[in-house]
Amino acid sequence: MNINPEFTPKQSETLKVLLDHTNGINEVLFGGAAGGAKSFLGCSWLNLGCLTFPGTRWVMGRAQLKNIKDTTLNTWYDVSRLWKLEEGKHWTFNSKDNIIRFKPDYGGSSILLKDLFQYPSDPDFDALGSLEITGAFVDEVSQITLKAKNILRSRIRYKLTDFCGSCAAVRLPKLNLNNDPPTWVCSTCGETTTGLVPKILYATNPSKNWAYDEFYKPWKEDRLRESRYYIPALAGDNKYLPDEYKKTLADLPEGDRQRLLLGNWEYDGDQATMIPYAKIMDVFVSRISGGQRFISADIARQGRDKTVVGVWDGFRLERIEELAKNKIPEAADLIKRLRFEHKVHWDNVCVDEDGVGGGVLDLLDDNAVGIVNNSTPLKVEGEKENFGNMKAQLYFYLAKYINDGKIFIRCTPEQREIVTRELEVVKKRNPDQDGKFYVLQKSEVKDLIGRSPDYSDMLAYRMYFELANQSRYV
Repeated sequence: MNINPEFTPKQSETLKVLLDHTNGINEVLFGGAAGGAKSFLGCSWLNLGCLTFPGTRWVMGRAQLKNIKDTTLNTWYDVSRLWKLEEGKHWTFNSKDNIIRFKPDYGGSSILLKDLFQYPSDPDFDALGSLEITGAFVDEVSQITLKAKNILRSRIRYKLTDFCGSCAAVRLPKLNLNNDPPTWVCSTCGETTTGLVPKILYATNPSKNWAYDEFYKPWKEDRLRESRYYIPALAGDNKYLPDEYKKTLADLPEGDRQRLLLGNWEYDGDQATMIPYAKIMDVFVSRISGGQRFISADIARQGRDKTVVGVWDGFRLERIEELAKNKIPEAADLIKRLRFEHKVHWDNVCVDEDGVGGGVLDLLDDNAVGIVNNSTPLKVEGEKENFGNMKAQLYFYLAKYINDGKIFIRCTPEQREIVTRELEVVKKRNPDQDGKFYVLQKSEVKDLIGRSPDYSDMLAYRMYFELANQSRYV
């Protein structure tokens, strides 16, 4: 086949890095403004992999399979048409198993469309357990979790040692009989190689998630690890982008204009946001002393959410435990066990009393505190805000304490990602309107992040004891 695709300079730079299996780079982020032709690049990378390495398997991933079919797959069709790759002649697509298959005469490789959303029913991505692939392109990685990314990376192992990493030739039997390391000499170029490096390409618009932490920020500070590569992509880099589309981006509200036109990763212009991203990052490294011990717990409702229990030393959150799909006695037993292990007084234990939380509270000591989110706020001396309910008051003070550097959280990397995402969406409702102060409802947060904010609710409940102490003097 004679394919001569045209790429922008940024796309060419990215592909050069991806196709070089001697540079030690295995993760590449192509991200920035809208219109940078990120999806076009990713689909081109998949096709090049399929046609260069016969019989290989690749993943086209995104947070929702429906979004892949509605957007990224359509871009793949556009790329294939430009390259004169015809359905039926060069490739087929099965909409039931969601696999693009190249014909045997054109390499016989395949592209698997994969839903990478972290569903509560499969938090560990067991659905990807038996997957073996050669490489992957993940579109809009702002919508997937760090765990999803890491699990997918761990599946890149298929036929890597069947090709020369220098010239892409099919390997001959390796000459190192000891298999330590599994090097072999390519009969085409004569280079000694271990085969292909597992490579994955990510695409995204600016977002404060793991892409910011692992790629953009280290790149900006000139400390990006050697196995990673970041290429900023702006609308102006794409000479094929219509001028009218650029005008549309320029007319967007300021926050969207900063992100989607200017590719600004640092912009925090949402007036509803209560905790800046930088302040959220500080809670994981803050140096504060301990104090009295407390336990705060958010109880799963009807088995759909998680029960999350936190053990506090003053405002140092030292331990987080969670239960999935638990029953009322199990949640109560966890709280009792943690209270005993950490010597917490019953009057320093609180649980949300909404829904099944009331049942858990009934199984605890009478001195444990029940919190009703929609109840009347506590009266605190000097307080100026007019809170609509208890939940708004607790979240207001949680945000204040985090912004003032008064909270520390010790947790696993997976828990850190959850906490970060949930604190990012601690927002005021109707910030431009006068009246009582409210935060987003649980259902609204679920729409934004795809799950219940169980961790941030647990954090907010800790503030009850601080407010209760102040309210005693009113």
